[in-house]
Amino acid sequence: MVRITKDLIRRRAEHNEGMLATLEEVSLHQQGIERIEMLGHVCRALKILYLQSNALEYLNVAINNITRVENLQRCEALAKLDLTVNFVGLAGLLSVASLAANPALRELHLTGNPCTDWPGYRAFVVASLPQLARLDGEEVLPSERILAARALPGLRARLDAELRAAGVDPRDAERVADDSLDADDAEIPETGVEGADGKMRRPWCAATRLLEHREAERRARDDAAAAAAAAAARPGASPPRPPPRTEFPPLEDGVPMMQKNEGKWEFELREGEGALVLDVAIGRHLATELVSADVQPRCPRDKYWRDLIARKFGDRHNYNAGWAAAGA
Repeated sequence: MVRITKDLIRRRAEHNEGMLATLEEVSLHQQGIERIEMLGHVCRALKILYLQSNALEYLNVAINNITRVENLQRCEALAKLDLTVNFVGLAGLLSVASLAANPALRELHLTGNPCTDWPGYRAFVVASLPQLARLDGEEVLPSERILAARALPGLRARLDAELRAAGVDPRDAERVADDSLDADDAEIPETGVEGADGKMRRPWCAATRLLEHREAERRARDDAAAAAAAAAARPGASPPRPPPRTEFPPLEDGVPMMQKNEGKWEFELREGEGALVLDVAIGRHLATELVSADVQPRCPRDKYWRDLIARKFGDRHNYNAGWAAAGA
């Protein structure tokens, strides 16, 4: 399963020089992502997310495995939400009412979800979300809104009765969408049945889509590993480049510290006013959030995205007084 990480977002944010704090638009489609997470913490200025809280205005999560609508209440600027072809069923229809907390929401798309087959679906949504101007591409007229508001008590009673008949408590409907898909990396059981001709036939449901996605992901990993092995076996092939560092390598006791300059950076080490100054010319266009420092008693280390620079001192120094600054 692909998780949304800072590294993934940064790779997709080249148009913003890799800066996440000021990122307003990012495209994460076709990345194999199964869960939306982290964006609210690292991309607080995000306005447009392509995934086919924040200042989010348009969220398109069409053709995913969504079974209920939740955790969008704090997206106060959300104006358009596209949930086309997901798995919001009759129980999940109750969760749609949580969008009433989004005052800017004007357009909602639920076409292709099982809940749209319920006869009172449109009137229930229109009455539950009085701020909507368009539902499934059709304008919500004032007269329709008035009629839907009058019919809402009866629709809710009928919906509750149908859910109870199906063995679902309406009060718990928002919390029991599909427990089999809750675990991030849990093994998904086979959903299909082998026919008389020996072919596997799977029903169209959220578990089937997730199962096929996991299978495609495994095939892609196996193909990539085979291609890498074949490339490494070619005569004169260069060794693969290591992945970007996410943290400093540990310093082991009893192991000599080695000096490094993996990025071939120009640097100067000088003494001045009772301090040792390590000046590294990293270039003005490298985002400061990609730079980190680790000051040890005998070895200050700096990390610039994937490259590490370490300079060993002969004597111990007061590392508690160390500090870092960016120059022009």
